[in-house]
Amino acid sequence: MPELPEVENMALGLRPVLVGKRVASVWVGTPRVIRGPYRRHWRAFLAELTGRRIQSVSRRAKRLILATEGSLALVFQLGMTGKFLLPNREEGPAAATPKHTRLILSFRDGTELLFVDPRRFGRVWCLRDLDPKAPDATMEAAGLTPLGPEALDLNPKTFAAPLQTNRPIKSLLLDQGRIAGLGNIYADESLWAACIHPARAGSSLTIAEAATLLREIQKVLRRAIRAGGTTFSDFRSVYGDMGRFRDRLKVYGRQGEPCRRCGTPIQYLRASGRGTHICPRCQVAPRRRQA
Repeated sequence: MPELPEVENMALGLRPVLVGKRVASVWVGTPRVIRGPYRRHWRAFLAELTGRRIQSVSRRAKRLILATEGSLALVFQLGMTGKFLLPNREEGPAAATPKHTRLILSFRDGTELLFVDPRRFGRVWCLRDLDPKAPDATMEAAGLTPLGPEALDLNPKTFAAPLQTNRPIKSLLLDQGRIAGLGNIYADESLWAACIHPARAGSSLTIAEAATLLREIQKVLRRAIRAGGTTFSDFRSVYGDMGRFRDRLKVYGRQGEPCRRCGTPIQYLRASGRGTHICPRCQVAPRRRQA
């Protein structure tokens, strides 16, 4: 599933290409991807986009926001396999519209933006009166799940507050209402880097451990952004390139391989309902309470 680094790279790739372009038309191949207050009148809403200029391309956690003149916006939640492509039509038949294309934004200069989603879990929210610099209120009013602070914007004090609960730390990291943007891959990588077991209660972390975990979260995310994200199967950049961070993973997807810190074989287990990768030596499991 695309996480913060993947969506950030999509925004970085789309911003210089799309900002300033005028929408010529919007084609929807799968109407059920449309959500929001205009889902029953999506044709009329999308018709309003025609002729409007793209003013900004931004990201909020794992959501990508295209905002136009007149305060209209399309907010994309990519689901498990959603991605954007900018096809090069000069390549001829090889650049034919890919299978599983759910939506196409066409621009007056001939540019097209394709939203491709094989498993159809992605959604597109049609919103009005959205401020790209402060989008949360509009998104929440339209029914989108409220988001917590961005993982990259936290400091030790603001990070410690949502940890004060007995819920497992991995569950807290994946809870978008508490900390926005982290997903399974980067949660595993960050917990390994901080030598913290995913089953530990958030409230059990010391001040020093919480500060270390936050530092590692932000390091992992920034490194993944620079590497173009992580590709296992579906994720590609807007130009079709694979993310390079897969080759730099320390624990995720490496079950049975030696830990790159101590040599102990990496274990796979279930934590907070998700497949999880740990080093059993570096990340000591919490003791069970005596009956």
